[in-house]
Amino acid sequence: MKLTIEKLNLDSFAINEGNRTVAYVTPQGYIDWLLISPDDEGRLITKLEVETHLSHTLGLKMVLHTAAPSGENRHTRIAHEILEDGTKVRLVGESSDVAGQWKIDCEAVLSLNPATRRFEWAFQTAMTCVAAAPVLLGGVEFNNVYPGRAGRCMLFEPGKEFDKTIMVDKEGAVWKFPHQHALHYTVKIRDLKFAEGTMGGFFGSKMNPVVIVEKSTMPQLDWGICDMYYDLHCCARCEEPVAPGTTHRWTYTIKYLDEKEAAVFERKAKAVPITAEDYRHYDIPRLGLGRNEFKNPLGIDRPDDGSYFRGFNAAKAWDKRGGPDGMGALTITNEEAQETVWSAEPPTVVPTGTTLRITARVKTEGVEGKGMFIRVRPHRFHWRPEPHVEWTAPLESVPVTGTTQGWVEVNVPEMVTPKEIVDRLVWIDVILDGKGKARLSDVNVELK
Repeated sequence: MKLTIEKLNLDSFAINEGNRTVAYVTPQGYIDWLLISPDDEGRLITKLEVETHLSHTLGLKMVLHTAAPSGENRHTRIAHEILEDGTKVRLVGESSDVAGQWKIDCEAVLSLNPATRRFEWAFQTAMTCVAAAPVLLGGVEFNNVYPGRAGRCMLFEPGKEFDKTIMVDKEGAVWKFPHQHALHYTVKIRDLKFAEGTMGGFFGSKMNPVVIVEKSTMPQLDWGICDMYYDLHCCARCEEPVAPGTTHRWTYTIKYLDEKEAAVFERKAKAVPITAEDYRHYDIPRLGLGRNEFKNPLGIDRPDDGSYFRGFNAAKAWDKRGGPDGMGALTITNEEAQETVWSAEPPTVVPTGTTLRITARVKTEGVEGKGMFIRVRPHRFHWRPEPHVEWTAPLESVPVTGTTQGWVEVNVPEMVTPKEIVDRLVWIDVILDGKGKARLSDVNVELK
């Protein structure tokens, strides 16, 4: 086996093994890891369509910078070198926070584990306080890990690869958290205690990526799970101010477990308790791929990639029996003329080379103004010239006004996503613009 470095477009480079790409690295400090073992077939990446972003990751995303404390970093340098006659690759990332208080150095060494015949990464992240006075830090996110098919929401639901995140606490107890979008499990994770030796990762597939933290100068380790993408936030807490010149370090391994290795943790894993108050609070209507009757809530105690409608108030209500043929309905009531927007959360990533079509049934009572309609808002993330979101023209169904005689069908114009658009997301909004009462039911989300 011999690893090589090959230059790519978009200021990126690939780590190749023969005619296969093990990983590629972007100038933002993202590593996209594709090849798990040299025994796998793999593929060769010669050109990137788009730089790695959470909505577009080909393999397993890792970072050569820290996402916190600042949430935004300046990347000053990314270097690479081949080690030990091509059997290892060393990456170095240097960055600083925008406030100029922290200098971050990250080293990642790629090698092959001869016992498992799988590649793995040895990381060392160091964060040094360069401020003029002590800084109260609170918390640090020293890495962020995301498998490409972990989230992406409802339009990717049939291709779901992982269904849970598993963590091991300081006592050796194993906890599992189902992948669902409504209940932010990070709140419950904070009640657990973690220390050196802890592990967190994605489970439910033939190969399961995990992060194992061997050393940390911050004694209180922590984890977080995003409620949109399910990405794993590798974190630590610091209660005391950090003095200038102080360096905190983390040493950790990122690798894959096969089904047999993962089964050891699966058997021990227990679910974090869900309370009756949790069920009441998250009794909110679900929107998913296919026909939506609005009779059942999004599942918070099981894997569920659906979006959801929350934010009940005087204008927005869920009537579980207020739709046609015994279905439920979303009801919007505007006492005065105004625009009330009820969005399905989170937005969903749209697969390339697909056509999205949404139909529904609407019933209105005394609606004045533009009326009740469904809106689809496409957008994409771009890194250049500066990181930004680019919005394109929304698609809207024909608004329904007045008082309808029963339920009428509405259609959103078809949205075609060509193959050259690889990271499109959409917000789906239910809107009553005007005065009156309107109901929406029997929503069919079709993807071809």
